[in-house]
Amino acid sequence: MAGRRRQILLTRGLGLACAFAVLLALAAACTDSLPADLKPMLLRDASAVEASPQSDAAIDTGAAGASDSQSDAEVVDAALAPVALGVTPIAEDAADAAPSDQTLAELETIAAGSRARSLVVRLDALLDATGAPSDATFDDLATTAALYRARGDSLLFSIALVDRSEDARPAELQSSWNSPELASTIEAVIDRAYDTFGSELRYLSFGTEVDRFLSLASEQDRSAFSSLVESCLNYARTRSKRLPSTAVGVTFSAQALLDPPLAEITQLLSRSDAAIVTDYPLDANFHAQSVSAAIADLEQLSDKVEQGNPNQPLVIEELGYPSATSVQSSPEQQQKFYQALFDALASRRARFPFVNVYAVRDSDESECERQAATFGGAGDALLIAARCSLGLKTADAAEAGDASSGVAASADPCAKPAWGTVVDALSSFGRP
Repeated sequence: MAGRRRQILLTRGLGLACAFAVLLALAAACTDSLPADLKPMLLRDASAVEASPQSDAAIDTGAAGASDSQSDAEVVDAALAPVALGVTPIAEDAADAAPSDQTLAELETIAAGSRARSLVVRLDALLDATGAPSDATFDDLATTAALYRARGDSLLFSIALVDRSEDARPAELQSSWNSPELASTIEAVIDRAYDTFGSELRYLSFGTEVDRFLSLASEQDRSAFSSLVESCLNYARTRSKRLPSTAVGVTFSAQALLDPPLAEITQLLSRSDAAIVTDYPLDANFHAQSVSAAIADLEQLSDKVEQGNPNQPLVIEELGYPSATSVQSSPEQQQKFYQALFDALASRRARFPFVNVYAVRDSDESECERQAATFGGAGDALLIAARCSLGLKTADAAEAGDASSGVAASADPCAKPAWGTVVDALSSFGRP
């Protein structure tokens, strides 16, 4: 029986092990290389994929040898960790990347120990030309989801009805937030999401920093938008396809919950299973906040959410800190932020079940310009610089700073100092 068990686990892990082997074979250039210190981890994870307690129990029923029991006891199931910590993958030359390039980027972060992934997609990108859920987009999402499902990891999927300050509806559905056609379209997307994802879907969210859109909208649009989102929450929560482990909510900026909120924000937060936020610690001039101020704000946010609802967890959909000197930061300051962040999380693990760091690599300038526009800062040089320096790695090794600290950073000349700190945290938070 023990021999049969090993054979089954080997067969089930072979597919992903081959994918990891491809990743190692392709790791030659600076911008897409895998740190040498991560290679043993990568091979270990590939050989152990899907060796979950549930599958082991099914295989071993009735007769397990003593040596197998001892081996199983040594396996750490990171899916049970209080904090699912992950990093957003960005493919090398993302604008021109093929689907296989993105898959390799996903595998790189999984190999580094990433256990969480936020997938944020605008509503107009989730629909095809007929207004139905896009087969191509959901097929891509299914491919990504399968990588994380195999390891018992956590996914957050955000249906971005708005993209910060921008309306993310297709043009033909922008006549009214009260439109029955819009509501039925979103319901179809929700149903398709439940068909696409499985047990890995821990959070289903609506919007991206909806507070930015609400702050600019008319009173009539604020009311109509809020009513629509409440309907979406109710629909998503009551579908028979929804697993009990999937929480639903709305994504706000962290600052929106720290400041005196609009009535609509308070209402939507109260209707959410989790307080879902993004956190990019910048001041009003798009300069990086000091490390101490940024951490103090996050701790205050945790306390405020807990006071409002002690049973409502605080979920970090995206969190990033810039390294650009033009926004009064540096690669070394970015590393200090992440070290302080993980020190703070260590004492608040129960409050933060899901934290997604943004991102592995710096985005290219065209993507940063697009992102700046969604913040309402189109063409702002400082905001673009901040967005373009959020990565833990850079395309130019000369801009990486002193990456001598941490487990993995020294092996990759394109890694910033924060990369090693984050990899260390992925390991430490991957254990209960």
